[in-house]
Amino acid sequence: MEKALINNSNPRKRKLVLSDDEDHDNDSGIGKVLRFKILLPNGTSVELTLQSSENEMPFGDFISLVRDQYLEVRKKCQSVKKKREINWKDGGLFLEDAFDAKIRNVIQFKNYMPNKCHILRLNDGSSDVPQTFENMWDLTPDTDLLLELPEEYTFEAAIADLIDNALQAVWFNGKNNRKLIRVYASKDKISIFDNGSGMDDSNENSLVKWGKMGASLHRLSKSQAIGGKPPYLMPYFGMYGYGGPIASMHLGRRTRVCSMTKHVKKVYMLFLQREALLNRSNSEATWKTNGGIREPLKDEIMDSHGSFTKVDIYEPKVKDVDIDKLRCQLKDIYFPYIQNDDLSDRGKTITPIEFKVNGVDLTEIQGGEVATTNLHSCNGPEFVLQLHLSIAQDRGSRELQEANARLRFVYFPFTERKESIEKILEKLIADGCMIKENFDNFSRVSIRRLGRLLPDSRWSFLPFMDFRNKRVNSHRASILKRCSMRVKCYVETDAGFKPIQSKMDLAHHNPFTIALKNLGSKISDKETDVSVEISTATKILTPLQLEKEYQEWLLQMHRKYDEEADAGEDKPVIVVSPANKNALGISEDVVRVHRVLKRKDRSWSHGQRIKVLKGACVGCHNNNVYATIEYFLLEGFEGDAGGEARIICRPIDIPDGNGCSLYVSDENPTLDIGRSLSLPISVIDKEKLVDVDSIEWENRLSKIQQKSLTSVDSPSPNHCKRKQVDGVNSISKSFDKRVIGKPSQCAGKYELLTDEQSPELDVRVGSTFPTLSIAYYDIHGNQAPFQTIPDVTVKIRAAKDMYFKVHGIKIRLATDRMILKIMDSVVTSNELDKIRPGYRTTLVIASEKVPLSLSVPCRVFPGFPEHVELKPKIKEDQLLPGFIFKELMLEMFDTYRNHVSEGMEINIAVAGFEMLNHCSTLYKVDDKGKINLSGLLKLTAGYGENASISVVFHNKTVFKQEYTIARRILRITSEVPAICAAGCELENIEFEIVNIGGEVDAKFHHNDQDCQFHMLTIKSDLFNAEESIRYTFKHGRCTIPSIHVPDIEGTFCFEASHSQFTELCLAVKVQVIKMLIAEDVAQLPSLEENLFPLQEISPFNHESNLMISVLNSDGKKLDDICQLGMKIKRYEEYLNKAHDDKAVTEQEILVLQDNVKHYQLGNIDSLFTNTKEEMTTKIESMENSASSVLCSLSKKNQQNDFMDEIIGVVALLGSVQSPELSRTLAEYLGEVQMLGVICRSFKTAISLERYKQNGEIDYASALHAEAASLGKSVNKRFLVMSFEDIRPYNGYLQEYDTQRKLALPDPKLPNGKTPAGFMGYAVNMVDLDTHHLKTRTAMGLGLRETVLFSLFKKVHVYKTRENMVAALACIEDGAVSLDGGIIRENGTLSLGYGNPFVYFPCANTMDISPEAKEILTRIEEKKANLLMFEEGITKLTERLQKYRQKFEKKKEKYINLMDTIQPLAEVLEHKPVIGTPVVDLVD
Repeated sequence: MEKALINNSNPRKRKLVLSDDEDHDNDSGIGKVLRFKILLPNGTSVELTLQSSENEMPFGDFISLVRDQYLEVRKKCQSVKKKREINWKDGGLFLEDAFDAKIRNVIQFKNYMPNKCHILRLNDGSSDVPQTFENMWDLTPDTDLLLELPEEYTFEAAIADLIDNALQAVWFNGKNNRKLIRVYASKDKISIFDNGSGMDDSNENSLVKWGKMGASLHRLSKSQAIGGKPPYLMPYFGMYGYGGPIASMHLGRRTRVCSMTKHVKKVYMLFLQREALLNRSNSEATWKTNGGIREPLKDEIMDSHGSFTKVDIYEPKVKDVDIDKLRCQLKDIYFPYIQNDDLSDRGKTITPIEFKVNGVDLTEIQGGEVATTNLHSCNGPEFVLQLHLSIAQDRGSRELQEANARLRFVYFPFTERKESIEKILEKLIADGCMIKENFDNFSRVSIRRLGRLLPDSRWSFLPFMDFRNKRVNSHRASILKRCSMRVKCYVETDAGFKPIQSKMDLAHHNPFTIALKNLGSKISDKETDVSVEISTATKILTPLQLEKEYQEWLLQMHRKYDEEADAGEDKPVIVVSPANKNALGISEDVVRVHRVLKRKDRSWSHGQRIKVLKGACVGCHNNNVYATIEYFLLEGFEGDAGGEARIICRPIDIPDGNGCSLYVSDENPTLDIGRSLSLPISVIDKEKLVDVDSIEWENRLSKIQQKSLTSVDSPSPNHCKRKQVDGVNSISKSFDKRVIGKPSQCAGKYELLTDEQSPELDVRVGSTFPTLSIAYYDIHGNQAPFQTIPDVTVKIRAAKDMYFKVHGIKIRLATDRMILKIMDSVVTSNELDKIRPGYRTTLVIASEKVPLSLSVPCRVFPGFPEHVELKPKIKEDQLLPGFIFKELMLEMFDTYRNHVSEGMEINIAVAGFEMLNHCSTLYKVDDKGKINLSGLLKLTAGYGENASISVVFHNKTVFKQEYTIARRILRITSEVPAICAAGCELENIEFEIVNIGGEVDAKFHHNDQDCQFHMLTIKSDLFNAEESIRYTFKHGRCTIPSIHVPDIEGTFCFEASHSQFTELCLAVKVQVIKMLIAEDVAQLPSLEENLFPLQEISPFNHESNLMISVLNSDGKKLDDICQLGMKIKRYEEYLNKAHDDKAVTEQEILVLQDNVKHYQLGNIDSLFTNTKEEMTTKIESMENSASSVLCSLSKKNQQNDFMDEIIGVVALLGSVQSPELSRTLAEYLGEVQMLGVICRSFKTAISLERYKQNGEIDYASALHAEAASLGKSVNKRFLVMSFEDIRPYNGYLQEYDTQRKLALPDPKLPNGKTPAGFMGYAVNMVDLDTHHLKTRTAMGLGLRETVLFSLFKKVHVYKTRENMVAALACIEDGAVSLDGGIIRENGTLSLGYGNPFVYFPCANTMDISPEAKEILTRIEEKKANLLMFEEGITKLTERLQKYRQKFEKKKEKYINLMDTIQPLAEVLEHKPVIGTPVVDLVD
């Protein structure tokens, strides 16, 4: 940029220099440096850097600088030359700042900070105001940063980088403020939204810092996240400053960033295009990209509360994103920010950040590795370490010298005969996760930095955790080796640890990473230069103490939580204090001996031939061992946690007699291992134990026999020494003495086993009883076994001759046959109200075959609420705003229609109602099973609104009743003139309140005595709200005597509303013009010749007095003519202005259409009309169709009795957005309804067809005659709809929606969620054509509220059939899906596939850029404005014609008056008064 010098004629002002140099010293005498970015009205931008010691500058001088700079840029840039010319000479030039303040006269430099870039928008008076600007942002990075870009960058890493930015932004929203991050991914777009503090054009929060590599402030905040409290949730993730632009460009070709702060109420936009940036990086020294400024959208304001950032990425590289997988991955990465226990003082799980992916909250996602892993961990204590790492200070070093980490070790026990880690892997594979790990190489160390998971940091073990290669020389070492595989370490670090560039792993060569990997190893601190302090909650540990405490924790967890010893499948023999523990490989004093064991989902049994692979355990190092399973040893009693499991097997070369022997006698059984082997159970877990078939076994046996003459595996006499003693049923746990006896066979008694002397069972109807245990005792009081399972009946006796049913009874004997168990008994009844309030009954257990009869007192309570009845039902005439229900009950029933128990707490939720005198939503059920709401419930919803009352129990909605308050409309019945004279009065203005049918509601009657306050409030700019005027309603009507019109010209607006129901309101606008007063009339040139100087006529002249009397009596007529003339003049001006505006709008549409051609969209009109024209031609070609005749008549503009009153055909009312939706909706309606004819009135409808006296159709008249004139015929039935007589939709419309869509709430499933795949209501998915939008009934209702609503009602539209079927619970009026599914209103399914001939026209669905879409939207807006101008021109023309007719009538009367006055003038001519000229009034 060349330097420029501007001299001002004012000698007091100093020189101002325009320069490129931004580093001038402010003390140099030249002045402070100011930087400006000027956004020009043709969509370009220029930069100015000014030096001035003055505080202001004339506006014209500043604009000259801008113009000069623009012309310089235009010479160099071809794209700028193609832009439209800027009107630099227009007197309406002005600048706007970020706060919409307009600058027209002087640029106040004191308002701008030096050395910061300030954005100003230039407006040259054109109505075509751009929202995007070329080269608005300079994203030129530091060249050194380009060398740091990550080499490998995955989809997950890129999207996580963008979420990192969003997370840091929302984290500081405030403790009680919402923190929202929303991700949306589809084949066309990826969007990340957050409601953080946002960005604008200020230096502190500049949007440039998002897109410019190395400019982000996040990377400067790293030091603030060192130290603190675990888990170190301080999301200062930034390290390199290029996460935003590089991630977005990796994900897609184009990116748009929109952001707004609470201080600047504008949305600033930044556009990135991958190819454009790459091209510029090769050819230019700068990276500049387009930007823009716009108003915030409604949904952005609702979600953000004033500030937000939204990143939209278009044309993504990955088209088919697995959304379920993405949700699980993101939940894994940010789990502590989604669900956290550490941040709550009470230990509760809280949700710090609200994360949503494609509309689903991540707290509701059950999958993912983290959640699955947490689910299978034990509830025991964790082993927790705290590390503090530091590096000795080196001179000149800038590297952070400290780091902290917390290590949490979690135990995953062996339960349910399987390793928990194996269950985790199976679940992850079943969920579709790409897991390549198994139990042996499972990642047992995972790392989070500042709470964010580093997905690629999947380490195997830390050194002190690893027992895999340690020699096993003791039973303890064997346990440690096996249990060490059941631990996972979760590492949580602060910002002192450095990640790699993609932030998916720790930096491998960073000294802190190396120290962490070597924790507990023999490497000394001197070798690593890192000092590591290891501590627990109570003390500091040395590496040796760390290893010792970790091993103690491992053994403790094994003893408490492993269930390895509960895998036996048969009845065990219990051996107490075995003599040869070492040989057996056990350490406990009690061992159970099993013959069958289940492990890893398969059974292993006595006598099974196996092969132990070499290296499986100690003793099997060099060769495979062939053996036969003999027994399985499980330590401890059944149900005890911990304990070891061993396999006793006899090698193939050991004779049977020399193997393991089990001796069972009257005393303690004994176990002799002989020459058999004791193997750890882990050989099965490691899959080192395999079956051997008979062929392999015989081959192995043959080889052994060749080496030895001894017979192997043959029966031995020693084997006969084994004894089996029947009747061994139990073993005393004290082991001091063992007595085995047989019970007496004499008759005994049956007792229910319980710890209480007077048991009383409590059960809820529909739920199961607790397991009942019954024992049998002989006559000596000894407990005896059951020989068989007796035939037992169970029933509940509620009263005499009244029994309740008991279902699902299961009867089992304990393994030792000593206890009879009755399980899964369920009682059902609908007669519990008869035994209220005590609910006391008797449980009767009896048998016909054995003398078993037991009675147990119990209480059977009602179930939880499932059915609710509202009594009495709310009537329609009670649904009045403010109505208090004097008598209202909620009656609560369980599943079986019993009233629920007294005192049960129920949550009542209301919408549109108010609970009086009750501050809580919890209510208690009374002794009758009811909740009394009499006098407590007040209707607060307004007319036309919805209200509901719901009953919620345990977070489940068991009852919901919705109501719609009848719609009422306030309307004005008297005619209010469109134009009024300034200072006049609007008199006798009548208002009335009507229902949807147009009938006056007489209930709106003001009565002070009955406290019925119905008044009309009038507000206007003439008085404040406190001074508003009120008038009373009488039987639904209210008359305002007069309203004063202001004395100045312009638009006068006043608002009328009901004093209590403010939704009943309307606004009235009147155009005020200033009329001529008498003095002004006297000066009009056109009338001067006809005026008498009346004041100079002699009062004594009779003829003169008579003349004056005539003139005075009709003088008002002259004023009326003048006023009418002024009105006509004013209306002509308005009409000319409307024609001019229409012409300007038409020209603007042509310019926009020309601009959009650059996007290669073809003929712009075809986007909106071609498909409709094709459908019209298609219908026109149909035979025997009334709609075909009407389309032909419409094309020919043929006039007849009914065509003016026909609106059109249903299929041609509008268009839809996709061919799939068009086909499905056409199939749902059917061809008859699609070809339905819409008439304005019922009279027009019946006029389409006439009949003869015998009832036959008269084909020579009406529509049939018109068809004949076209060479067509109508010989089948057709549907005709009367627009004015259709029952309309009774509700609100969506605000600010040009299509007037219905404000229907999203459907809700019983769990309160919107069904998946719900796209909207069919009635809102047909876009009405622009000219149909202004079609209204007499009540002001459009085609959507009448015709479309009568056809579709509340039909849902879903993406797929699966979505539609899953939403059946909330479908009322039917549903359709884009893949062809149809459910009718009555629940009938419509199967098969149709190909309708007539369907709704389909709007253009091609993928176009946001800029092109924006232009198309503006074209539609301009077309809507054009329609408004046309309507206004029509009304103005009608008014003008009316006033011209009045003017002609008054003019004629005035001429007649002049003819009457002529004779008097002749009389006066003979008697002139001195000084008074005679005027010919006729002329």
